[in-house]
Amino acid sequence: MLLEEHEVQKALEQVKAAFPNFGDWQYLNEKHPDYLGFALWGEFVMEKERQSSQPQRYFITLDTYETYWCGHLSIGLHSYIWSSCDYGDARLLDTMSYETLAEAIAALKAEMASLFRNFSAI
Repeated sequence: MLLEEHEVQKALEQVKAAFPNFGDWQYLNEKHPDYLGFALWGEFVMEKERQSSQPQRYFITLDTYETYWCGHLSIGLHSYIWSSCDYGDARLLDTMSYETLAEAIAALKAEMASLFRNFSAI
């Protein structure tokens, strides 16, 4: 599914409000071999304490297929069809498909909260 320009702007506003610590939001709204429809992604960079280490880059990606929205959390690069450790990224979480962007955002936030809650219990 591709979006009208006013829908793109509304989607960007929604994700920026939902994930305020992520920045450098970008999107693709054209037919492309790496995406099945509209996709947008934002980045969170976590600097390690040691000067010599590489920063860790986490991405939120929300994309469409036909009329459904999915959310993804990845590390290294934003999520796309060919995401793989061989390409320098790894998916950490994927949501199910949802009818609206708001539902996909809520599901992704819930999945992320569950993941990090489980990490803190270790």
